[in-house]
Order: sequence, then C-alpha cells, then structure tokens
Amino acid sequence: MTLNPPPSQQTPHSPRRIPNRRVLIVGNYCHDVLIQNGSVVAETLGGAASFISNVLDSSSVSCELVSKVGHDFRYEVTHSPIVVPEKETTVFEAYFDLGIDGIGHADRVLKRVSACDPILPSDIPDSRFDFGMAVGVGGEILPETLEKMVEICDVVAVDIQALIRDFDPVDGAVKLVDLKESGFFHILHRIGFLKASSDEALFMDVEQMKQLCCVVVTNGEKGCRIYHKDDEMTVPPFLAKQVDPTGAGDSFLGGLVVGLVEGLTVPDAALLGNLFGSITVEHIGQPKFDLMMLQRVKDEVQKRKKQCNLSSSHNNDYNEFHERLSPARFSCVDSQLQPKLLVNGHSCDR
Repeated sequence: MTLNPPPSQQTPHSPRRIPNRRVLIVGNYCHDVLIQNGSVVAETLGGAASFISNVLDSSSVSCELVSKVGHDFRYEVTHSPIVVPEKETTVFEAYFDLGIDGIGHADRVLKRVSACDPILPSDIPDSRFDFGMAVGVGGEILPETLEKMVEICDVVAVDIQALIRDFDPVDGAVKLVDLKESGFFHILHRIGFLKASSDEALFMDVEQMKQLCCVVVTNGEKGCRIYHKDDEMTVPPFLAKQVDPTGAGDSFLGGLVVGLVEGLTVPDAALLGNLFGSITVEHIGQPKFDLMMLQRVKDEVQKRKKQCNLSSSHNNDYNEFHERLSPARFSCVDSQLQPKLLVNGHSCDR
C-alpha cells in the first residue's frame, strides 16, 4: 500500500493565490501543570500547537500559527499568539497518579483549569496553504473555524481531540464524546487526515471514517496504524524511554505533516511521525531536537525520496526506511532526558 497524500481539496474553479504558504497550524498555546503524588513536578508550555510548531520549525518547514492566550502568557515562542487581555491562558493539570495502569488505557488524568477564547474564522489569515492542521486541545476549534480551514488549505489534518473533547463543568476533567455527536461530523468528508490515539479511536467508527479520509491511529510503543478506503497497515515504532507522554501524539502529527510536505508517502511520513513522537516522550515539556539528529533525518528523507522516484518497487518497503532512520534517531545524546524545566516561562533546574 503506497497511500500517497490526498489530492488538493480545491475545485477546478477555486480561487488560489500562488504560491501557497506551506502549513497553517490552528490551536491555542497552553500552560501545562504536571502533578504526581499530590505535588507539582513541572510547569511547562503546552498545547498541541506548541509541540507541532516545534517539530516543523526544527525541520525547517515554513508554518504559520494561530493561537490565543491570555494576559498572563509569559513564554517566549517563535510564533506570536493573539493576546486576549481580559482572559487567562488555557491551563491544563495532568495527574499522573490517577490514571488506569497496566491495561493499555490512559496513564494520566487531564483537567482543564481555565480556557482562553476560541479561535474564530476571522482570526484565520486570508491566504492559501498547502496543509492546514486543526489541533485544538481545550475546545478552541469551532465547526465554522474548521470550515474556513478546509476552504483555504489544500489538505487539512485534524487531531480528533480538537473535536471530541468535553469538559466537566465542576472540575474541568476531560471527557470524550462520540465523533458523530461532536458537531463536526458534517465537515469531515472534506478533510485529508484524521489522527486519533487508540483510546480516542473508540469514539469513532473507523470503518466509516476511513471511507471519508485517511485515518491514523497512534498506539504508543506499538507504533501506529493507517486506514484508508480498503487499505490498512501498521507502521512500526522506535524504541524510547518514556519520561512524560505529554505532546507525543502532537509531535507525531507534526512529523507526519513534515513527511507529507517533503513528498513522502503516508507510511513513510508516519514513520517520521513515530520518530518525533518517540523523542518527545523522553522529555518533560518541549523537546529540543539534536541538530546532528535532525540533519541525518533530513538526509535520509532525501535519499528515500530519490529511491522511491527511481523504483516504484521500493514504495511499499517502509521497513527499510525504518532501518535507516533508527541510527539517526539514536544519534542524539541521552543527556537530553534530564532537561531544565520551565516554570511560568522561565528556566529552572529540576
């Protein structure tokens, strides 16, 4: 199964500004508070948009980010957010001792403590993009915002958490609703990719959704599985020593889109996603990717593209690509596993 990127979502008569800008990321920055045994162990910049832009920036992929924060936002970021003066930044607390262990379910409990304003269609730039990424975490993506994205982006990738998360009115605990009841289902035939974790996939009909778009289900140390039309395949993982799973799925999606932008097939792009996700779980907060590792990965991506262009017989042999990426993945130094933490945007020793 080759699973090439889906064609442009435009009609032949759609207005288009040439050239397209590369990637549009839509989702709010957050402040993540990690709690274990009743104590705060870290406070870091969070939100899927922050992890994804970190991957794209590190991979030299041009992107624009639309995010809203409150007056209290103190992090230094490459992509400036929209500041809502009368609001506070979205805050999540992640409890690592309240999860369900040993049976493949969530290893943390998330609670939304505060929420900034949603992102409106009017907040989206009036430009065309090759790829759009709808990656809200706190309910900030509206149906009309996603509709605007599919109008201006050739291909849109959606993280299902942006669609199905609901929040307990008392303590803010994150709950999930069925995708058909989310208010977004009528738009999904217009997107290119839908990404979900194995737990989140229980809240959608994969057999139905794979007829509408390419569905990618991540499953941690087991890698990910791709569904599209009548095709299914498993893409293998990379070994990793988990420190904090926060942001791993976001980094996966960022790596997937990097691969697609570079012209890789979907399985090869998913391998790249697995690689970035495996590095992210080894860090608390935002990972800082090793420059030597990034260059080796870029070199292997270019070799892979040339190989596939020369011989179509290599298109399905993504295991070979995995074997070549593994040495690049493990060329980074293990000392990064003990990073400095960010507290309210400022560095401090762990």
